[in-house]
Amino acid sequence: MALATLIAITLLCIAWSLWIRRVTWSCRWEVAATLNIALQGVAVLLMSPWASETVGHWLYGLTGKWNLEDYLGHDAYIVAASAIVYNTLGRLEADHAMHQRFKQFVERPATLCIPLLLAAFWLGNGATVYRRDFFEVPTDFWLNMYWLLLCGMLIYLLAYGSRALLILRSDPRSRRIANTYLLASAMGVIACVVRIVTAFVPPLQTVAGSILVWIFACACGAGFALTSAHSWRIRTKWFTRART
Repeated sequence: MALATLIAITLLCIAWSLWIRRVTWSCRWEVAATLNIALQGVAVLLMSPWASETVGHWLYGLTGKWNLEDYLGHDAYIVAASAIVYNTLGRLEADHAMHQRFKQFVERPATLCIPLLLAAFWLGNGATVYRRDFFEVPTDFWLNMYWLLLCGMLIYLLAYGSRALLILRSDPRSRRIANTYLLASAMGVIACVVRIVTAFVPPLQTVAGSILVWIFACACGAGFALTSAHSWRIRTKWFTRART
């Protein structure tokens, strides 16, 4: 019940943010931030117990493998974290330099990570042991490698984006928003660290350990969603005053 409430609140925050930012899909400098929120919503939904009991069973019927919806949700998280980096780099560098840096340090490692994750997922308990909550699947060697790859990549992406945010916060006009984004990124990093620890220490693979990961992951998603909505509302108010 507590997990369902936590997920529902997070999805409501994400839905509200997407509604506030609905016009940004056609805005070049804002679409990456909006895509990040949408993909985090997709990830949370696919990782939820509800998805495991519905989409998960359907995918098992097609492939004979459990928990594929969770793997897809984790892929969505990687792309969402990449979108965070794209959004922050786009505010600091010219187009050509930004695209080169993004391709080398974000796109290539993230693209390589996704098929490696699939291989580790396919070979281990992730694809053969069913649990409503994927965090409660008992780990073996390959599932440990899966969590290490996934969480390591997410920590790298969030840390890379945070470097750019630290530069942005030097501008007094951006400091408050940048600080809040940094806090949300920190929640995401903590979620990954907790997941690595609980994956490699079997006695910690309990409902309580799973809930702890969910708390920090949902705090990250809700934090990005609410901050992005607030940032866009500030911008629209400024545009309104400028026109008058």
